Amino acid sequence: MRNETEIRPSTWFAKYDNGRTVHNWPSNFYIEPDGTNVEAEFQAAKHFAHPWRVRTIKRVGPGHAKRLGRMWPLTDEELAVWEDNKIAVMRTLVHQKVIDHPEIAMALIATGDANICEVNWWHDNFWGNCTCIRCFKTGENHLGKIWMAVRESISGS
Repeated sequence: MRNETEIRPSTWFAKYDNGRTVHNWPSNFYIEPDGTNVEAEFQAAKHFAHPWRVRTIKRVGPGHAKRLGRMWPLTDEELAVWEDNKIAVMRTLVHQKVIDHPEIAMALIATGDANICEVNWWHDNFWGNCTCIRCFKTGENHLGKIWMAVRESISGS
């Protein structure tokens, strides 16, 4: 049975440093020790059929990568492929982040059996759970589920 404690944004999403947002390790916007970030890699993967888009997206920060990933349209066929594969892509990227950075693996294992939920206020009920007054349903929390599955796979539980 999973622990009732949740890992929420106040403890794992972002902190502020001199007015600047600094994202913590579970965030896709977290800049990893090698300079990469999951958001740019994820948005680049969405544009797999356009090598120049992939290169451009991977060169920018996570916020800019997210904007570019949404700005450039995909064909109906590309969109169908992406929709079928986006959870697997995210799972691969999160798992690789943990494998590449042992300090992130240790932080993840230290969460014990806590429920990890990507609680947000920007209406993302696919990857997380929006808690704003407009959203009246529990989100699917795919990102939290991915983090918990990766935790289970690396901790041997």
